[in-house]
Amino acid sequence: MTTERRRDRVRSLSNRLFLAISGRRWRAYSIVKHVGRTSGREYSNPVSAYPLGDGFVIPILYGTESQWVRNVLATGRLTVRTRGRDYPLSRPSIISQSEAIDAFPAPMRRHYRSADIHDFLWAHQAAE
Repeated sequence: MTTERRRDRVRSLSNRLFLAISGRRWRAYSIVKHVGRTSGREYSNPVSAYPLGDGFVIPILYGTESQWVRNVLATGRLTVRTRGRDYPLSRPSIISQSEAIDAFPAPMRRHYRSADIHDFLWAHQAAE
């Protein structure tokens, strides 16, 4: 089995496990719901979303070419489920670590800096 296929299997398993516990009590585990840019299918991914301004900021752990990031940027909308509540968001954009980092608690800031996470997705609350 190639390293790439093994990594995809591990990522798939971890996503399923985190989806089972995400979006509930602890803010560190949230869910981003988005629509596929070509399929139109709804997807859910576990993320770490924290409030920033009038929306939420999410670290992009696997790069800006990740499917969920591409889908969100293409459709211009997503929903973040955190602490048991859904937040419809729009106007997503990629921002730098320096713009996003203050939204996170200190242990997570240290982690993102040491892990060289440079890109974050920021989306704003959708108009009612």
